[in-house]
Amino acid sequence: MSSRVNNNPFERRQVMKVNQEKSRPLPPWMSRMRAQWVEETVSETVKADNCLFGVIIGPGGSTMKELQVKYNIRVLVPRKGSKDEPIIVEGKDKTLVKDAVLRIKALIAEEKERRRVTTPVSQTLCIPKALHGKVIGLKGQNIRPVTQALKLKIKFPNKNDNSDEVTLTGLPDQVDQGISRLLNLVTRFPPCRA
Repeated sequence: MSSRVNNNPFERRQVMKVNQEKSRPLPPWMSRMRAQWVEETVSETVKADNCLFGVIIGPGGSTMKELQVKYNIRVLVPRKGSKDEPIIVEGKDKTLVKDAVLRIKALIAEEKERRRVTTPVSQTLCIPKALHGKVIGLKGQNIRPVTQALKLKIKFPNKNDNSDEVTLTGLPDQVDQGISRLLNLVTRFPPCRA
C-alpha cells in the first residue's frame, strides 16, 4: 500500500485554506451573544389562518415593525402558503412577550370580525308558495322598500317551481333585518286555504 505524498507547496496551501474556511469557528463575542439569546429567550406561538398573516405584517411590514419596537420582541410569521405553522413571538422579557401575543390575538380577532361584518351571506327563508305574490306586491311594491333600504337581493323561486324557499343575500346584519321584515309582511296576510 503506497501513500502519495504531495510535494507541491502550492497545492498544500490551497487544501489548507479550504479546510480552514469550513471549520472556522465563530468569534467568541458572537457565540456568547447567541448563547445568551438562546438561554434568555421566551417564546410563545399564536395560531392563525394563513389569510390573516397580512394583518400582523401590515402594509410594508409596518405593523410587525411597530410590534417589535414597542414590545422589544421578534415576530416570526410563516411564509405565505405554509400550512398549520404558528406565528412565533420571542423576546427576553416574559411580560412583554405575553403583551405582544395579546395584541396580536386582538389584531386577528378585529380582522375576523371586520371580515364577518363586511362579507355578504345568503340565508334561506321558507314562505308558503301561495303567499309569494302577496309578499312581493303589485309590481314589487311590498318587497322593493325592503331591498332598497337594506341593500339586499331577494330571490323568489320561479312560478313553475313549487319550492317555498326564498333566498336573501347581503351583509349579515341587513339579512337578519330583511328576514324579520319579510316575516312581518307574511303575518299581515291571512293563511291560505288549500
